[in-house]
Amino acid sequence: MKEVYSYQEIAHFIENDQAVTFTRHLHVQVTAAKKHHDSETIHVTLVLLVGEYTIGEVRYEYASMEALLDAFDISDVEEFFELLDDE
Repeated sequence: MKEVYSYQEIAHFIENDQAVTFTRHLHVQVTAAKKHHDSETIHVTLVLLVGEYTIGEVRYEYASMEALLDAFDISDVEEFFELLDDE
C-alpha cells in the first residue's frame, strides 16, 4: 500500500473531513526577550516562513534563556544572534 500521496489523490478525503498530514522544512525566525527584569522567563515569538512568505506566528514562553537554547539545540557560544533596535 502506498504511504504518501499527491494532493490530487487525496483531495476527496479532505473534502469528506478526513485528516491528512505532511512535512515541510520551514525557516523559523525567533525573537526572544525578557519582559520583566525580576523574572527569568523568556517571551518568544516564532515566525514560520516558507521562502519569503509568513505562514504562521506562534508565541511561547520559556522558563529561561537556557531552556530556549536547549529547545533549539543551540550552544551558548554560537554566534548568530542579532540585536534588535528598541521600538
